[in-house]
Amino acid sequence: MALVDENYRDNGSLREQDRVRVEDFLSDEDRAQITGRGVPFFSGREAEVGVFRRAVNALSRGRCGNATIVVEGPPGVGKSALMCQFMEEMQSLPPTEIGGRRWLPVPLSASDAESPPNIADAIDEAIVARLAADLLAAEAPPVRSKDTTGLVEKLSEYWGGDLNLTGAREKAKAFFDRGGSVMGISLGAARDGPPNSISEAARRRRAAWHSWQIVLMIDEAQGIRPGKPYAGEGTLSTLHQGIARVPVSFCAFGLPGTLMALADVDVSRPTGGRTIHLGGLDQAAAQHTVNRCLQAFGVGNSARLSDAIIARASNWPQHLALYLNAAIRQISLNSPSEMNAEHADVEVAIREGDRGRAKYYGQRLARIRRYHGGFERLARELVPILRDRGGRLPYSDLFDLVEEVGCRTSSLSGTNATQFIQDAEQGGLLAPSDDGENYAMPIPSFAGYLLGESLS
Repeated sequence: MALVDENYRDNGSLREQDRVRVEDFLSDEDRAQITGRGVPFFSGREAEVGVFRRAVNALSRGRCGNATIVVEGPPGVGKSALMCQFMEEMQSLPPTEIGGRRWLPVPLSASDAESPPNIADAIDEAIVARLAADLLAAEAPPVRSKDTTGLVEKLSEYWGGDLNLTGAREKAKAFFDRGGSVMGISLGAARDGPPNSISEAARRRRAAWHSWQIVLMIDEAQGIRPGKPYAGEGTLSTLHQGIARVPVSFCAFGLPGTLMALADVDVSRPTGGRTIHLGGLDQAAAQHTVNRCLQAFGVGNSARLSDAIIARASNWPQHLALYLNAAIRQISLNSPSEMNAEHADVEVAIREGDRGRAKYYGQRLARIRRYHGGFERLARELVPILRDRGGRLPYSDLFDLVEEVGCRTSSLSGTNATQFIQDAEQGGLLAPSDDGENYAMPIPSFAGYLLGESLS
């Protein structure tokens, strides 16, 4: 029997993660905070969540291998939101069928993922944070014991408050006996002194990790590179395949090219069906996003506003976030007591969203321009040709076209067609299609921005 239902369906209803204050939503603007909880108004991605759930069921049955998930997509497509949703899924998972291990998502940056010590420290911190959350959730009066006093003091310092041990004392004591670290502070097992060999260090770590099903959640994974201090080829692969002899797997989220970056550090081979190429939302999911947001904040008379946002955002997650943020800001300014959309100027909200989107594109181009001075000129020449050819081209045709245009405009100086296509992928101008045979322009209106076209 499966641990979770693999057929995830989004029916558009509000969920606990959609409970967010207006002030917090407005302060986030278009960037979701990675807190380990699901992003408010997350919608769609049914196939992608299904991939994750299938991996969960395989891990639950004791199959530690073949659980790697790689998520690639252009900027603003919702990779971080999907990462948060995967973490949200793990919040409510029951223990694994084999071993009864608890699920532990561990967020990592690309630089930390290159280093075995950093990975291990992040896992230790995540375990301590989870235990601290267990302690904080206990409802009875505090209980102290000689064995757990030091742990309680450190956790209290870490969390900034007194901890309640009732109902969680044994967990705390077990962790104290095994030992671990958080924020560089050693907790527990001090009587044994520091390990005097690699095998002893590994034994202690196995003891501290044995009751957890650990999933490393690596953000911006396209930045992983071999050869940095303490890094080595195979870092992730060796963890994944069990050098620590505990169940460790990982999900990597990054820009196009992430899969190749992982191959460069010798990550174990991806499993068929677990490499996800994110694109825009479908129409139903985009509508769910808008409906959830307006419903969560009690916005009334919102039909005209909703239609305007959907039409402008072109089902692109980052655009939806920008226009929703601008709309809620206008409504809260003009009708804070009743949140009535009729009292807000829809045109003003849309113009504010337009400005935010143009600023976003400008920042992306500026970032690319630092490394590839001819990028903007070449892109502007290329976009109309791509449009004329249906917006999709096989890689070989695209390569030839980039070389032809680049030579004609002298905009490939200091680089080459391969480098331009790579920059265009990471900048969001181009992306491989789902079939892997063609390239297309994935982000709505980015091409139009390059050509100076009106968003309307």
